[in-house]
Amino acid sequence: MLHHVETAASEIGLYINADKTKYISYSQIGTINLKSGHLIKSVNDFSYLGSNIQSTKKDINIRKAKAWKALDGLNVIWKSSLSEKLKRSIFKAVVESVLTYGSSTWTLTKQLEKSLDGTYTRLLRAALNVNWKRRRTNKSLYGHLSPISNVIRERRLNLAGHLWRNKNELASSVLFWSPRHGKRSIGRPHRIYTDQFVDDTGLCSEDIPVAMSERLGWREHIN
Repeated sequence: MLHHVETAASEIGLYINADKTKYISYSQIGTINLKSGHLIKSVNDFSYLGSNIQSTKKDINIRKAKAWKALDGLNVIWKSSLSEKLKRSIFKAVVESVLTYGSSTWTLTKQLEKSLDGTYTRLLRAALNVNWKRRRTNKSLYGHLSPISNVIRERRLNLAGHLWRNKNELASSVLFWSPRHGKRSIGRPHRIYTDQFVDDTGLCSEDIPVAMSERLGWREHIN
């Protein structure tokens, strides 16, 4: 595939820079070379389009830090006399969008979901100037906002259903991919998308592709 990309790029005067090109291999052994013979470096992790590829946990930690930075950049707004309703809308547009960037591809354990919901609540309290000592229910704090774990779940299932129904997309063919090569590493195995879909919908893995194929029926599982 890489050589096909090289050939197509060369036709319009572009080339692949071997020094800036990296790849991750999952349970595969070997090397990748450009047509020129230059060796492409294998790495364990890298950032692609702003998201960490290897680890959901690491990507979440990066998004949390960026969300706090986005929040701090709007202190003038949070300390103003604007209504809480308006502040929530600004928060959703500016801070929530930073926190959830790339979240449609995350696979989350219960611990990660709890951590995200906790961070989101602390971010929102800071935006609304609600001191941690003040007792306030999440219902009154969130207003029209939903718990962030629910938002991520809906986005993930919407994306998955869309990809599955578009058979011309490469992502459709790898949506239910699971590793079948190499040896299992020590420790708890990484969650795959199929595991996440089972938790999100309550369906067994064999029924999920069938449910995804019918748009309206899939929406019922999302909602």
